[in-house]
Amino acid sequence: MCDKLIFEVHFYNCTLDFSKFYTLKIKGTTFTNCSLIAVDFMAADLTSVLFDNCDLYRSEFDKAIANKADFKTSYNYTIDPSKTKLKKAVFALKEVKGLLFKHDVIVS
Repeated sequence: MCDKLIFEVHFYNCTLDFSKFYTLKIKGTTFTNCSLIAVDFMAADLTSVLFDNCDLYRSEFDKAIANKADFKTSYNYTIDPSKTKLKKAVFALKEVKGLLFKHDVIVS
């Protein structure tokens, strides 16, 4: 059994749809070319996690700590910055709409 408090793995070309990382501390974990559809990252510590070319459609990040996380090559995410810690997190300009969804604005 792994220690739920400290958990670091690296996922490459994985389908992890509907997985639960709820409350896990997965600092420094790498997700590369992964399908992360409807994944539960709520209240997880995602500090310095790399999401490299991942589909994050319908994944949940409420109450997560995603400081210094790198989302710049990932897509389809919807993250509420008022409910998720994102200090120094990196995003691509073309996907910034995923941070503004609740404000009902149009980004073109």
